[in-house]
Amino acid sequence: MGYTTSNGRYRDGLSGKVKVIQCIQAKGPINRSAIAAAVQLSIPAVMNITDELLRRGVIIAVGKHGSGVGKHPEMYAMCGDHFRCIGVDIGRTMERIVITGLDGSVLIQDEFPTEFVTQPRRFVDRLCEIICHTVESAAVDPSTIVGVCVAMPGLIEVDTGRVVFSPNFGWKDIPMQQWLEETLPYQVIVENANRAQAFWEIRPGRGNDQLTVFCAGLGFGIGAALIRQGVVYYGASGTSGEFGHVTVCPGEGERQCTCGNTGCLEAVASGAALAAQGRELAESGHAAMLYKLCNGKIDQIDARLVFDAAKRGDADCALLVENAAKYIGIALASAINMLDPDEIYLCGGLMKNGDEFFERIKYHTRKRQMQFAGRHVVICASIQDDWHVAKGATLMILDKGYKFQALSFLY
Repeated sequence: MGYTTSNGRYRDGLSGKVKVIQCIQAKGPINRSAIAAAVQLSIPAVMNITDELLRRGVIIAVGKHGSGVGKHPEMYAMCGDHFRCIGVDIGRTMERIVITGLDGSVLIQDEFPTEFVTQPRRFVDRLCEIICHTVESAAVDPSTIVGVCVAMPGLIEVDTGRVVFSPNFGWKDIPMQQWLEETLPYQVIVENANRAQAFWEIRPGRGNDQLTVFCAGLGFGIGAALIRQGVVYYGASGTSGEFGHVTVCPGEGERQCTCGNTGCLEAVASGAALAAQGRELAESGHAAMLYKLCNGKIDQIDARLVFDAAKRGDADCALLVENAAKYIGIALASAINMLDPDEIYLCGGLMKNGDEFFERIKYHTRKRQMQFAGRHVVICASIQDDWHVAKGATLMILDKGYKFQALSFLY
């Protein structure tokens, strides 16, 4: 979690104030001595920081606590009323918005169908209307809103929030952050959705913020994010995490990917790919159960129907699902061999299709990874919740607090 100082220099690491805030988020109520030990700062430094955070309304004193004789220390907790964060998850079919406090409390969450994908400017204008409507519905004082983090799939230019390329949406070179800030009365950052999901997986209290975490989003498209000791790895050009565009099946049909390449993981194992392959089967007279489930309306076949047909004994669909698990396993094995992470989280809509699919992915991963590589990696299925990306986006606001005027005092 790096930040830029007032003189424009980038520093890799957390400011002392952010460390204290994150400690209180994870462990509060907590006293100053315990904070100092946890964040490895001196007690006088922690006293100065907590005094300022109290004065600014970021934290509150919740009374003294202790056992035995002697003076008991004051305990501190986050205040949820003073700084509000808006997180937005832009999905291919739904847009989800959540407003939280710095204490993690959720004031409101709402969702809307994704519209106007082929008209980016109109899409952004409507999104602004939705955000303002949600703020009004929550009866939030606008002056308490720190800013907005919009998370969406695709290559996002880190410094400007420009959508360089989003295969899921067919967008290229869209100045999304600029358009949002021209209309909204709040500061805005635009981030990759997989990074927002990854932030949720290392949220305060999880205890894995010092680990190397690889988070793979398996949904309509496929992407990933890497976080090491709480720091997002962006790469030299900010494009890390394009897990879906790893080539996994050259020469096996050479399926065209939306990125322009062939044989990509996303082209053969994503929700969009499974739906397309299912439609092809139904059109060719195969996958009888799938055809029955869609009532003959082949254009309505999606990944969920493919999984349902497979579970009901459709051999053609079962093979599609097994191949998807195999290709995902191949790609994960490569990630393990290269990165040797502590934890891998598998997230996204495809993971809603039962434990068997998850187990097949793990089987193919273990089969393909190098014998002595990744001996300690734990592969986990993320708890399925449609709001995790939006909530993770709110956490990214504190991570990028140096970009928000309301949080500039932390840096």
